Formats: sequence, structure tokens, C-alpha cells
Amino acid sequence: MMKRNWTWVVGALSKRSPRSVDHSGASAKAERPRHPAYLLLNLILILVVGCQNVEEEHQENTEPSNISAQVSTEPAFAEQLQAIADGNSGSIVVTRELITSQQFQQLQPFAERIEKIEIIRAELDETDFDLLATFSNLYWLRLDIPIDDTALASIANCESLRILNLPQGQFTDQPLNAISKLKNLELFRFHSPNVTDAGMQEIANLPKLKYLHLLEVPITDAGLIPFHDRHDLQSFYLDGSNVTDDGLRALLKANPELHLHRDQLHLPEDPLGKEHDNMKPK
Repeated sequence: MMKRNWTWVVGALSKRSPRSVDHSGASAKAERPRHPAYLLLNLILILVVGCQNVEEEHQENTEPSNISAQVSTEPAFAEQLQAIADGNSGSIVVTRELITSQQFQQLQPFAERIEKIEIIRAELDETDFDLLATFSNLYWLRLDIPIDDTALASIANCESLRILNLPQGQFTDQPLNAISKLKNLELFRFHSPNVTDAGMQEIANLPKLKYLHLLEVPITDAGLIPFHDRHDLQSFYLDGSNVTDDGLRALLKANPELHLHRDQLHLPEDPLGKEHDNMKPK
């Protein structure tokens, strides 16, 4: 049986084919693009901060002094746009500025160059979400803004997406059928109080899904059943759900290799939890 540890995850990701992308998107000086596997692993580590073997890295990256340093060195949107125009970057990472629809539309001439978008504050409309479909190389998208059914349906047209992070979602089950057809999506992290057990069946149909993180999504044990047969799913995090211990046990029994957390904790009988406990300093 394969051991579920991050050494294995690192090894699996390191075998992916290289791809040119700018990891930071927030450096005042242009850097060489980084391997997308590195970026994917970095996000995975952030998602699993409840685990002992990445807890120290998480704490280091979230110290107030470090956050302040990251924010203080983030280039303005206009500078990042110029770096893309100059061919020195493929990323837009904006955590401070409020991005307007007019600014977002300025990305259109560089649609084929953009590989990563991470925007924390924005005022976007339907035409902006429609624009995303023209970003043929966009593989990483994080939007910390309310995403409704119409917006998510537009996002579903981004066929190249591998990482989708929507921590302020407000969508229902309806557009998840379109999302389920994203043939490259590996990591899906979202919040929505309007997604039900029925929507989980659509998510389980994502052909390459490996990492799933639900934030305040009120599913029940029935919403876990579609994942009993998804043995390629590697990590499943539930924060603020209505699932029970019995539902989690049934999922682990059907899918024993799954890295499963509820509210950042393992079930007591989960062998993976014991592995983490053994890693703790004596």
C-alpha cells in the first residue's frame, strides 16, 4: 500500500512536464518563471497547514512581519501589466489594490501570455468573467470576491485551469455541471453556503481532480458518497460542513489512501493522523 506522505506528493509532482510561469507575480524585479509543479505543491502545503510536517512553514509565512514584507514589495497592477507586456511575466497577483473592470479589461491584449491570476479585491462584471475564456494558458485562478452562478459558468470556459480557488463563492449547484467538464482541473478550493450534496456529484466527475477543499459548504454524509470510488483523489478538506464521523469513516474505508481532514483534524482512527503525530517533536 502506498504511504500517504508529502515525500510521495513531491515526487509525483516533480515528474510533471515543465512549464514556463512566473511564480511570485509580486516581485519588483522580474524573475525566471518557475515550474508549475512547484506552484501547485506550494498551494497544497498551504491547504494542509493542520499537518505537522508543514505547520512550521505555514507559521513562518504567516508571521505579521513576513506578511508586511510581502505586501510592501508587491508591484502595482500597472507594473505587473507592463511586465507581461514586456514578456517578463505571466502572472497578475494583486493583494492590495481594488481592481476595477476597466483595469481587468487591460489584460485582454495579453490573453495568451497570462498563466496565473490572483486578485483579492475587485469590482468585476459579466464581461470580465467572459474575458477569462480567452486566456488559453491560464492554469491558476484565485478570486477573493463573490462568485455567483453566472460568473462560475463563465469561469468554466477556462479549459486550461488546473487550480481554481474561490474562497468567497456564493454559487449554487447549477453551474457545477459546467465546472465538472474542466478536463485539466486538479485542485478546487471554494466557499459557498448554497452548494448541496447534489453538487458534490458534479464535482466528483472532474476527471483529474486530486485536491478538494470545501469552506463552509453545508454538505452532509450523502455528499461524500460520490468520492468513495475516486481513488485518484489525494486530499479532501472540509471546513464547516455537516458531515459526521460515520460519513468520514465510510469514506476512509472506501478510499483508505485519501488524505482527509475535517476542520483541520484527522479522525482518531485515521492512520495518516498517527503518521503526523509520530512526526511531532519529542
